[in-house]
Amino acid sequence: MNNLEILAKTFLVYGIQTTGKSAVNFLLSRGAKTVYIYDDGPCEQVKDAIIIKDFDQVKNLGVDCCILSPGVNVLGNKNIELLEKLDIPYMSEFCLGLTNAQGKNVCITGTNGKTTTTNLIYELLRTQNKEIFLCGNRDIPLTHFVNQTTKNSILVCEVSSFALESVSKEFKPQISSILNITTDHISRHKTFENYKNIKFNITKNQNKNDYFICEYNFKVKTNAKVLTFSLSSSNANIYCNKNYIIYGNKRLLKISKIKLLGEKNLENVMCATLIAKLFGISNRNIKKVLFSFKAPSHRMEEVCNINGIKFIDDSKATNPDATICALKSFKKNVILLLGGSDKGYCYDEIFSYTQNVKNIITFGKMSEKIYLCAKKHNFDFVVKYDKFFDAVCFAKKISKKGDVVLLSPACASFDEFSSYKQRGDEFKKIIKGENEKTKN
Repeated sequence: MNNLEILAKTFLVYGIQTTGKSAVNFLLSRGAKTVYIYDDGPCEQVKDAIIIKDFDQVKNLGVDCCILSPGVNVLGNKNIELLEKLDIPYMSEFCLGLTNAQGKNVCITGTNGKTTTTNLIYELLRTQNKEIFLCGNRDIPLTHFVNQTTKNSILVCEVSSFALESVSKEFKPQISSILNITTDHISRHKTFENYKNIKFNITKNQNKNDYFICEYNFKVKTNAKVLTFSLSSSNANIYCNKNYIIYGNKRLLKISKIKLLGEKNLENVMCATLIAKLFGISNRNIKKVLFSFKAPSHRMEEVCNINGIKFIDDSKATNPDATICALKSFKKNVILLLGGSDKGYCYDEIFSYTQNVKNIITFGKMSEKIYLCAKKHNFDFVVKYDKFFDAVCFAKKISKKGDVVLLSPACASFDEFSSYKQRGDEFKKIIKGENEKTKN
């Protein structure tokens, strides 16, 4: 959908939170005739938009297209079924933004690592071009930036499965990547197969002039040019060989100099490097960024080192695969904090990677389930707590010099916290003695 198709057309924006409001403002700025708004919950008024209280009203409004906020679940949604019955097209706010933006774009998705990789790409490309926007599945929606883009702009986009549920035939990233796909968001997408196919939407409209980047053994059907990264295979375009990352059959950089922890982050680094090379970024600038870049908050973030004990905040690890990736980053003496609210996972696989784990401390609603899973796998050094605070305090109490206290919960945070960010911030406060309870 381009500017001419927005001009004098009628839209319905479904879901009025931050993203929905941004979509409304963008559509009106591009000359939309009328913008209606609807929300499954209370619908906040947006200037120059018209609230509809009953979705059935869409039958009589002459709506040309419906724009969906990421919070709107498409699968099994009767309102979406009505749109399909009325032959009214719908797309995500992200799709609307990308198809109207000028300049070049890079779109990154995957179960784990999206934020770290997009931040890293942003920093790499900024060494050469200052007109770069970091957007997508973040605090500021993509449509907020679109009117600021020019032919010289580069959009670096973090793309969630929610944004990829509803894309139009015009949705065609110039450079895309699927970092990895493991089970997640099953409560929304119902099956892993659905989730995987939604992720594949990022490349389904790409052609031979576009690029798709993935792990060497990853299988996906695409018409784009494929570039690959690998932790081991020298057949990939970029790969690891002992202590070095190899690109163009030459040593690019020494792995030990990279501040990011873990194999998964090495894959993120290689993906970002491939994209940087597509934009002509020099090896010198790549090294400069990679040797100083630190993980975003709550993603394998070293909080502090107290008396030889490392405290790692990986609160963003809300699924077992992310926790396994974290465990692979340490050789021994890990005190692992697991727990939180339910996302419908089985935790058995984690216990295939506990050779380096001294103790497991469980907490929250999933405390009992994970505790019993540990016992089933004959992992005896496990204790359970109802509350996060008590679990962290116990981990801190039993830790000794040379230990790693790792918060990598494999669960959502919504039993005690509003987000993984709040959970991670609380972890930091407790460790540093800044929590009100630890002060007293």
